[in-house]
Amino acid sequence: MGARVDGEKWKELCNAVTEQMEAFTKPFVTPLIHELDGSEALIGSGAYIDFSDGKVGGATLLTCEHVARHQPQQHRPDGAKKLILVSGEVFSDTDCDASTTKISENTWQAQVLQSQRVVMSKFSTTHAPAKAELLFFHGLAGENAYVGFGGLDDIMTGYCSQEKADSGDDEIFEILWQPLEAQVTEGTSVDEKERLRYDDPKGFSGSLVWNTRFVELGADLSRWRPTDAVVTGLLRRWDTSTKTLLVWRVEHVLAWLASRPGWA
Repeated sequence: MGARVDGEKWKELCNAVTEQMEAFTKPFVTPLIHELDGSEALIGSGAYIDFSDGKVGGATLLTCEHVARHQPQQHRPDGAKKLILVSGEVFSDTDCDASTTKISENTWQAQVLQSQRVVMSKFSTTHAPAKAELLFFHGLAGENAYVGFGGLDDIMTGYCSQEKADSGDDEIFEILWQPLEAQVTEGTSVDEKERLRYDDPKGFSGSLVWNTRFVELGADLSRWRPTDAVVTGLLRRWDTSTKTLLVWRVEHVLAWLASRPGWA
């Protein structure tokens, strides 16, 4: 561990980690949009992952079941100018609130642009962050999206937060969500600062949560890189009673992914 830092210096460090993590994870994430004529659009988040054990070929879109149940859906791979219909084999589990869509390699190559897939080696085997570690997620809050006529005007956002002390259980952990204490990073454009809202986290369901390992590696920007981060969970939902975001622990995510049928 490095020397303890407080106050303004810690804010500067958090700003730098957030911006670097946002750039690092940008190619992996996508908004998920369900829009029917005459109905309000439903918004969630997802991530492209890649299995290295040969069980599944091509890209796989991972999100929550309560997001994926609303079909048809559209996504927008990084670099795409418009929404694209999600197509592929869907496997969902209501008990675990998790879902995958197998995207064929041909389809992926036709839409890939700048998008990338999270390889399984980036998934931690267990959720075990250092004390007061910075945890990061990247997705789309519905309050920062306008959907209409097949288009999407949005601001995808990345957040650094921390695990709530003495919370969670064997299945989930809790991330602090404190809008009144949120700070916009220095790299945010003037236009985005004017438009950005961060009051309501609805829409982040399906986002991967990353253990940045920044604190673990000494809270030293000269030693830490965003590539040191590992996936530590799947963000499920906002709990209004605890004012926290509930995250399914990565060990359960991995077990569920491994248990799916061969066609999924």
